[in-house]
Amino acid sequence: MLGVEFVKQSRGEHGESHGTVKLYVDENVVAQAPLRTQSGHFALCGEGLSVGRDTGDSVSEQYTPFFPFEGGRIRKVEISTGDDAYLDLEQQLIAALARD
Repeated sequence: MLGVEFVKQSRGEHGESHGTVKLYVDENVVAQAPLRTQSGHFALCGEGLSVGRDTGDSVSEQYTPFFPFEGGRIRKVEISTGDDAYLDLEQQLIAALARD
């Protein structure tokens, strides 16, 4: 399972968000770095969320958009826009079922 967590720590003079991003594999942090990003509105309409294919505009002539994901299997996708910390929901479910 892959996860990404961004914790906003401050706001820049142009409205950009400054903070730390962490990459998780299962529940382990495998990389982290400072990140500056322009926060936007999250929506599932229009451009929205694409899983298994890229529908966005290319950012370089070296990149051709609209290609499907190949050579792997997407087992699960979770989107959380909450301000809580990274949670391993699968482990929480296993623990809850063990208590029943």
